Amino acid sequence: MTAQLRAALADAAPGSGYQRALYLAGLVLLASAVVHMGVWVVDGGAWEGAVSWRKPMTFGFSFGLLLLSCGWIQGALPRSPAWGWSVTVLVAGGSLLEVGLITVQRWRGVPSHFNDATPLDALVFTSMAAAIGTALLGVVVLGVWAALRLRGPAPVVVAVALGLTVTMVGGAIGGDMIARGLELTEMHGTVPDVVVVGAAGSAKLAHAVSLHGLQVLALLALLLGRSGLTTRGRTRAMLVAAAGYTALTALVVAQAYAGRALTDLPAATAVGLVLATTAVVVPFVLAVRDAGARPEPLRLTADDSEGTHAHRL
Repeated sequence: MTAQLRAALADAAPGSGYQRALYLAGLVLLASAVVHMGVWVVDGGAWEGAVSWRKPMTFGFSFGLLLLSCGWIQGALPRSPAWGWSVTVLVAGGSLLEVGLITVQRWRGVPSHFNDATPLDALVFTSMAAAIGTALLGVVVLGVWAALRLRGPAPVVVAVALGLTVTMVGGAIGGDMIARGLELTEMHGTVPDVVVVGAAGSAKLAHAVSLHGLQVLALLALLLGRSGLTTRGRTRAMLVAAAGYTALTALVVAQAYAGRALTDLPAATAVGLVLATTAVVVPFVLAVRDAGARPEPLRLTADDSEGTHAHRL
């Protein structure tokens, strides 16, 4: 399995300057998350709350993974400096600015979100909204590029299509969380520690599950590319995982917007979550079961002069 993972990571190696830049930005954000985890261990403090080391950690981790997965998609598309650099500048620029502003506010000891206590704080929060919008615009541009030019193994196509879709769902939920947080701030005059839907619905969990679907499916696509499954078996495995993750996202979002905590599950929802999770996990098990049996998988690459084609690595 270790050899399979190394080979899968080699398959995702950058092949262009814009892809390399996006990967680098993602690694910078992941490194920032690790550093702030260490700061939290030393400094302590509450995990939850409007002012917490959790924010630079979780936002750095989430946006770092987003950049890496978007970079992987770039590698499956025909080389195009215009498209590639547009995506990299938008997604990486917006993500770095967003995480950077959140980090600065935590080091200042003030809330990053919903904070307009001073003109500087208000400017930071407004800039954060612009940064998120910029990053999401980059994801949309990447989606358009993929819709126009992506041709290749079915597992990759499914992972990209569904992954980008659930990422946009996560972005929409994030926007709704901002609107609800602003309403709570105006109502109570203080920055809320957490944004809930109704009595106890976890908008944060719904946001996280949908936002990270792209990374889950991208990792599966990489593992399937080095698995011992047949071409048809790889496609079926990805379709099962995609259906499972779609159901998982829908159930978590429905639970949240029903105003119910995840610990307050109706029986049907609980069964659905178990089945959906199983549908996601089983393809990973199948992907690593016969690792190495197909060391030279077909992978979509790009030729600068002839467009897309498939060939062996």
